[in-house]
Amino acid sequence: MDFVSSQLQIFLQSVGAAWNAVWWIVVPAIALVVFLDFWLIYVRSKFLKAVTWQLLEIKIPKNVLKTPKAMEQIFAAAHTPYSFGIKKFNKWFKGQVELWMSFEIMGRAGESHFYLRLPSQFRNMMEAAIYSQYPEVEITEAEDYVAEMPQTLPNKDIQIFGYDQILGKENYYPILTYPAFEANVEEQRLDSIALLMEGMAKLKDEEQMWMQILVTPTGTDWGKEGEKAVNKILGIEEKKTTGGGLNFSLGVTLGEALTAPFQHPSMEPAKPQKSESQNLNLKALAATPIMKEVTEGIQRKISKLAFETTVRFLYLDRRESFKGDNINSVTGFFRQFYTQHMNFFRVNLPTLPIAKGFFKKTKIELKRHALYTAYRIMRRLPKQSILNIEELATIYHFPIAAVTTTELEKIASRKGSPPASVPTIED
Repeated sequence: MDFVSSQLQIFLQSVGAAWNAVWWIVVPAIALVVFLDFWLIYVRSKFLKAVTWQLLEIKIPKNVLKTPKAMEQIFAAAHTPYSFGIKKFNKWFKGQVELWMSFEIMGRAGESHFYLRLPSQFRNMMEAAIYSQYPEVEITEAEDYVAEMPQTLPNKDIQIFGYDQILGKENYYPILTYPAFEANVEEQRLDSIALLMEGMAKLKDEEQMWMQILVTPTGTDWGKEGEKAVNKILGIEEKKTTGGGLNFSLGVTLGEALTAPFQHPSMEPAKPQKSESQNLNLKALAATPIMKEVTEGIQRKISKLAFETTVRFLYLDRRESFKGDNINSVTGFFRQFYTQHMNFFRVNLPTLPIAKGFFKKTKIELKRHALYTAYRIMRRLPKQSILNIEELATIYHFPIAAVTTTELEKIASRKGSPPASVPTIED
């Protein structure tokens, strides 16, 4: 026992001596890291508090015949504010971050409303983009439907349910997009948003259904992983560069150099090897139709502008009548973009109001509260999906008149041309 005590005492003395030797380096380093984290939170909060947000309602006429391709151009315009990387000075001293927009749909008592929540400095730009594609719509600044509800939910009167949706696979895999729903004959054309609109049309009394799509412009670095995936599928090896060595050629192989005293090296030209492009063609020819579809899908996705995206859904109703029967329409809405060999949406489980173990009911209520708060303040969770403009236009666009069966609130006709102050952009 005395031996163990002595060894422990020696160990503690060694630890103490080591700490005395390095504490003056470790403690300031930890303090600096903590300070920088708090400083960044402070300057970012200050920057975001200075941003003025506006909520625009987009009222749609009855005769919308344009496909989601038009909405794709609007999302392309929303990518315009991208900074191509925040400068370090602006990040650390001004708290600057990439600003985002929120494309929203709210259903209540059988009606559906389309909204765009954005920083005020982007209003003219986005109005011009929308009018250029949909000249017949009306865009007005609207009362905030979220502000009409209590600041804290759920409460004793109102219950809520919801979750965030994220991609089930790597970001470079695409979901099923609107070209797959289109047909040359108008009567046979499918509208991917019709199921969601139908679910909102069935809402009664004080039922409400909200969908929020937060989009933050991003660059192209994420697409590099997609390029690697395509090369892996096609069996193309990445070139590895060697650096720091002396690279030169004597015009002969090592074997020829060793046998040169006994046999003159052959001067015949070497047989040409197959080029990388030839290997690529051979691999493509050997690929199955599914592999070809996957590679083309990845290449198509990473070739377009993209956003870091949070997709959030909420259902609200009074506690005494809360059933959630219409939630299945939202589940079905996201389910239709599923492709087994590419990508799909799935529930982000940490946001789903379920729990196990002790205090189960309390945990569920806290999750509901956190989800509602995230919707109110447009909170972006760390785990986001990357969707390109084609994918975003698939899940958020104005319903096509030929397939719309909901009680979507529409305007009977245009009351006039877009405001003269709104700049126009080319299609």
